[in-house]
Amino acid sequence: MKVFRWALLWLILIGACQQGYSQYIDIKTAEPSLKKKYQKAVTYYQAGQNDKAIAEFKKLLDKNPFFIDAALMLGSVYYDLRNFDQAETYFQKVLMLNPKYNQKVYYTLALTNYQNRHFQQAANNLKVFIDLKFGNPELLNRAKLLYPTYHFADSASRTPVEIEPAQVTGINSELNEFLPSLTADGRTMVFTRLSADHQEDLFISYRGENDLWSTPVPIDELNTAMNEGAPAISGDGNTLVFVSCHRPGGLGGCDLYVSYRRNNQWTAAVNLGERINTPAFESQPCIADNGNILFFCSDRIGGIGGRDIWMSVRGKKNEWTKPVNLGSPVNTAGNEECPFLHQDGRTLYFSSNGHIGMGGMDLFLSRNEKNKIWSQPVNLGYPINTPLDESSFVAFYDGKKALMASDRLFQNEKDPQKIKKINLDIFELTIPEIVKPVPSCYIRFNVVDAKDNHPLPATIELFRIEDKKLIVSEILGASGQKTFSLPGGGIFAINISHPGYQLLSEQFDCTANSRFNPSYKIWAMKPIGKEEVRVVLKNIFFSSGSAELQPESFFELDHVIKILKTDSNCKIHILGHTDNIGSEETNELLSGRRAESVAAYLISGGIEKSRITSEGRGEKEPVADNSTEEGRRQNRRTEFLIKH
Repeated sequence: MKVFRWALLWLILIGACQQGYSQYIDIKTAEPSLKKKYQKAVTYYQAGQNDKAIAEFKKLLDKNPFFIDAALMLGSVYYDLRNFDQAETYFQKVLMLNPKYNQKVYYTLALTNYQNRHFQQAANNLKVFIDLKFGNPELLNRAKLLYPTYHFADSASRTPVEIEPAQVTGINSELNEFLPSLTADGRTMVFTRLSADHQEDLFISYRGENDLWSTPVPIDELNTAMNEGAPAISGDGNTLVFVSCHRPGGLGGCDLYVSYRRNNQWTAAVNLGERINTPAFESQPCIADNGNILFFCSDRIGGIGGRDIWMSVRGKKNEWTKPVNLGSPVNTAGNEECPFLHQDGRTLYFSSNGHIGMGGMDLFLSRNEKNKIWSQPVNLGYPINTPLDESSFVAFYDGKKALMASDRLFQNEKDPQKIKKINLDIFELTIPEIVKPVPSCYIRFNVVDAKDNHPLPATIELFRIEDKKLIVSEILGASGQKTFSLPGGGIFAINISHPGYQLLSEQFDCTANSRFNPSYKIWAMKPIGKEEVRVVLKNIFFSSGSAELQPESFFELDHVIKILKTDSNCKIHILGHTDNIGSEETNELLSGRRAESVAAYLISGGIEKSRITSEGRGEKEPVADNSTEEGRRQNRRTEFLIKH
């Protein structure tokens, strides 16, 4: 502030009176009594007594409205106070009195226009200043660096996105709140709060049925006398990765740590180790792909700018691989921070001051295309981004809304001339259509024994039918419970297996389940006994009127082959069923041929022919009403009778 104050004084002192503007008065031509009053006001300004300085400069202008130096100084005082409305008024008055009085006025006015979001005027005034080729090379270069931002702000403000972020009620305080993270259901938020004594701590809040957030409470198990913040919580709320600085045993100033929720308590935090952490700065993690991908920012050696975004993948032995830099076009010579990969698996949001934007840290989007290359980042637009700092963008699963952090300005209602203290606060907004992620969802598993309901550490496999991609293949923990993100919508095949238990086969339509209406059920697995067992395979597909297996069926049948190979004592009888469309004779023949196709696939996978028989039942054994499409869909099925 002192530097700016003296720079402005220098601006006044070097101002040169220009011929042809005889109606204005400057400090050189003013009468001695006027100079004395002017110097008194300047002395107040130099002493930091801004209220007195404003009063004196206003008295001068009331009696001498053409006193150009008084107008310039009054604008300068208001600029110091961040009262940009008043500053703009008096800087414009200077140019009105004499546009050639001092070239630097165009630069200062451009800064003021920009703060008032008068972006067109800001760009125009900065362009005038550049074209005048001001004699200070350093200031001229600074103006040239600013111009792309001002030009972008002008363009973006002409085509604003139809959205205005709103503060999240119940979360924000007079302190700074930022870096939020959400569970899959959007009902739990963890975030960072910075206290008045510059202590960062982790806080948690829960969203009630009335959609209001509870009073945030500190996570005492994880907070220490050091700084903890930048949390990333898993979809099920049971894993938390966060940053802590200067902890004993750490590898650098700020490292990433992990904690797990057990019996409603957070376990002791564990450093993620030297693969992830270095003597440099690591922070702002994002857990993606059901905990298998970790994004974070770091200024470690090997980057291409200040802070870059890095990525690590969980290996086969559950260890994190060596992080790789996302590179260009995401990372720049500036700073890229706060990465968030949406559950669609391809939409990355982040903040940056290295890409051209509205100024400060802006929010951007890049998509991971099918060729695995990140697209050129796109600015989220105005007024999501402003001349201030925006960061911490976290989208809900359905892709409709998001949270973000910003230090936006708010007028003091009691005194409009004074600006409320700037805080980082958390905002909620509707995501503009052009920068929305693909709507995604999640599914919760609770797998138990059908007889006594004890939990089973079953194997879960989730296969997206549309692109034949295996999304999840994981063994549940001892609790038998887990929440999985399902990227990008679509219909998923589900296989649940466990040694000694019957295979469970289901389908899940992600598009029909939003974040507030997820699939959650208890999956009861029946132990395999000596009695005959009937299993319906819900992910066997044929072309219409054909016995040819569609490729989407191979995932489920390959799973059956694995089970048959591990249980060599069982034999299976394959039953094909149809709906009632067509003649009974045709349906029986078709169902028989389809059962034979399934048998042939199993045999081709290495299962002995002697263990497999097949039969077509046609439309004889419906399990649902054939008068509806849903009923007919259920009746078109493949069943296995398993015998030991």
